[in-house]
Amino acid sequence: MAKMVSLPDNEKRHFDIGEQALQKGNYASAAAHFEKAYEADQSYAIAQPLAASLNGLKQFHESLNVMLPHYQAFMQTDADVQLMLDAWLGTLNFVMARGMLRHFDAVRRATFDRQIDAAEALALSSHGEQIASLVRKISHLGGFSRQEQQDLFSQIGILPKAALVEAAVPNLADQTVPVAMRVSLLDLLTSISYNQPVRYQAYDRIETLVPNELPGMAEEKSGPAILTQLQAALGDDDQELGTALVQMARVQIAFLYPDIDRLIPDPAAFVQAYLDHHQGKSTVFDQLFAWQTAETAKLSEQA
Repeated sequence: MAKMVSLPDNEKRHFDIGEQALQKGNYASAAAHFEKAYEADQSYAIAQPLAASLNGLKQFHESLNVMLPHYQAFMQTDADVQLMLDAWLGTLNFVMARGMLRHFDAVRRATFDRQIDAAEALALSSHGEQIASLVRKISHLGGFSRQEQQDLFSQIGILPKAALVEAAVPNLADQTVPVAMRVSLLDLLTSISYNQPVRYQAYDRIETLVPNELPGMAEEKSGPAILTQLQAALGDDDQELGTALVQMARVQIAFLYPDIDRLIPDPAAFVQAYLDHHQGKSTVFDQLFAWQTAETAKLSEQA
């Protein structure tokens, strides 16, 4: 990227010069000036042309780092959605590309979907063996160590929609796969609007679910509401302990997705039981707590 000397009169001069450079297609100069402006004012108004400049330089990871803190603002216009889509496709992350379109109506989504379809087809032709190998491995996650599972999951964005479905679905009812991974895979199927029934191993039963009919984990309301009640019940007596308990509860309640309402029909009773449990008292949720504790321990296992 071009070396930049600070200009007097702050970010506005950098912004104006960056705008002129962007209009001329001089992306390196534009990005350098917009970055200076963004250092002083990390607003969407500067993030937008900075992202456009970084996309022009094919610095897609850097562009996403700029856009994601302003995610909702970039979802408002098709032009800005296109900027983010270009960046996701530039990083070969088809899962995130599809996920950001989930709540668009069919008409608005159609043009973007066609672009993703074309990019996926190109990836299959140029990275076909890598994708096929990843599908084979992910579809049998239970045969890998926890660290290997996490490493494989970190590569999942490159999978086209059909490949993601092929890789994810076999794990959803496999109890040798930690629930944290099963929940994450189900959430990904939800984010790409997969509309066929799948079998899912919940805490206490096998369920048949249609991912597209579920709220995504980020949209689920019951878990955050329970955490708010827990935080209120803890008060300010021991903030360090309270923070640790809330952080643990956030993870453990997420294990219950998408069944939080069914398994915790009385949030107040659950919060009291959670506090009692951590004071060594017996509760009606002890079996659930034991399962959550065991699943939490799996997150740090290496073998």
